Amino acid sequence: MNERRILDVLLGVYAAVLLVPAGALVGWEAGTAGVPVTAFVGIGLVIAAVVTLVVRTVDDLVDRLLSLPVVVLTVGLPFVYTLPYLLFVVDPDSGAGVVAIVGMGAVLPGLLALLGGSLIRNSRLRERSTEIVAVTLDETDDEEGRQLRIAAVAIVAIALITTGAVTVLTGELDFSMVTSLGGLSTVVLLFANNDRELVVTDAGFVVDQSVIVWDDLAGYRLTDDKVVLVRSEWYLPDRRFDREEMDDEALIEGVGEFLPRVDEQGRVERMARN
Repeated sequence: MNERRILDVLLGVYAAVLLVPAGALVGWEAGTAGVPVTAFVGIGLVIAAVVTLVVRTVDDLVDRLLSLPVVVLTVGLPFVYTLPYLLFVVDPDSGAGVVAIVGMGAVLPGLLALLGGSLIRNSRLRERSTEIVAVTLDETDDEEGRQLRIAAVAIVAIALITTGAVTVLTGELDFSMVTSLGGLSTVVLLFANNDRELVVTDAGFVVDQSVIVWDDLAGYRLTDDKVVLVRSEWYLPDRRFDREEMDDEALIEGVGEFLPRVDEQGRVERMARN
């Protein structure tokens, strides 16, 4: 499928942008800074092509890509060598700082690959799932939209902090990182839409563009004004929905087919019917 091909290419670009600047910096420190830029571009194209072909052979690529360790590595690796180099090693009068910034830019195709993988997984889940209950929210600004807008702001904030650090170190103002990650934040904002629909399916709980599989949820909890989906992992936030903004009886009936009702301490008050 075309979406999967795009994902393969993004991972190839990610690997190239991550590895070529790292090799260039090693060569820089070894005194081989005279290597022409075209050589690095050629190496990068070869790396991107090879990685694209390799990841294309992985059948469960999406599931592997979206596992927590891989997500952390994908986002963190571009900063492992670039930030220390920019902060402690880089010569403000040399081009090494620019090379390090290019390496840091690998986070952009990495994040796009993660976003693409998430969209592919959600699409696959929706295609093979059976809808049981669909509920439309009436509120004008749902929780997921707010979270996505916060994520967009965080992306730009990271870019601004990085730009400030580079400016202090090199004495040159460069907004390339802000421009790149600012574009990514725009992509994120596209998903912070006002099409608020909650759908209970046999595969999981659908919130607009995302699907939460039932195995990722420990149960649901009711308060006077909220329906709370309790995550099974401590590091993931619970999802909360206003009861007054929807047909809560239909939603609770549907969710109760697959999840137990739990109290504040996580103790089961009512078993799932399915």
